[in-house]
Amino acid sequence: MPHAACFQDLHNQAERAATPDANALANTLLNNEIAKCGGMDDMKLCDRGISNHLASCHVIKRVRNRVGLLQALYWRAHQQSAVLNLFWELVALGLVNPEALKFPIDLESRSEACQSLEWHLGCFELPYYENQVDCDDEPYELWGSRAFNAPLRWLATMIVRGCTGDAGKIMEVVAESRCLGPLNMKAYDVYLRLCKNKSFTPNLDEGLLEVPRLPPFGFWLLHDIPVKDWTDECVGVVRCKYISQFDHIENVYKQFFKFPDEIIMPPDV
Repeated sequence: MPHAACFQDLHNQAERAATPDANALANTLLNNEIAKCGGMDDMKLCDRGISNHLASCHVIKRVRNRVGLLQALYWRAHQQSAVLNLFWELVALGLVNPEALKFPIDLESRSEACQSLEWHLGCFELPYYENQVDCDDEPYELWGSRAFNAPLRWLATMIVRGCTGDAGKIMEVVAESRCLGPLNMKAYDVYLRLCKNKSFTPNLDEGLLEVPRLPPFGFWLLHDIPVKDWTDECVGVVRCKYISQFDHIENVYKQFFKFPDEIIMPPDV
């Protein structure tokens, strides 16, 4: 797991390895991501570590100022990639209807059904680790003691919206796929003991938002896609488009730190 020495190693490695071209790519990527969430003035509370960093360094032209932002961006992209892979697997098995993607999602308000499902999904290791607010080994340097819950909330909303009938089977696939890691039994025992309502009724209007809000830093999971007919071809086109989001972030990250292309990056590098 990450620790202070790892973060310092990344700073030192970036100072040594980042080429002018890699710096330019990183600068463009980070400026685009900051602009998507409205810049410093509109940064969400969950991004306290990132917003504080931006406020303190003012600009991201220095190599060392980019390290923490790229690390956060890559960690968040890794989470979203895992969640998106799981979503498409559920769609392929006919357990979730991609029609759920049609409307914008309100990530700041949840029904009881969505809260319960998000709690259940949060018992798997990848989201469980992110949610350990008091953990000593923070996922990335600018974590700021605030979990990045947007991907899990997105997935819970998609399932409640698009569930075709067998919620139990959906959770079996979640466990078997290991996209979110293995089940953390300690967290799951707490969920079983304390969660009062573990079932939900599918609702296409779950988390419906008429006008999309600015997303948190680095959030790119798809929604608000007004497709009339979700054919296999259409699913393939949409899937490829959003897979490219992760690929681009990973490519910039590897170039910046000069990691070889053949290396598959773990989330805590």
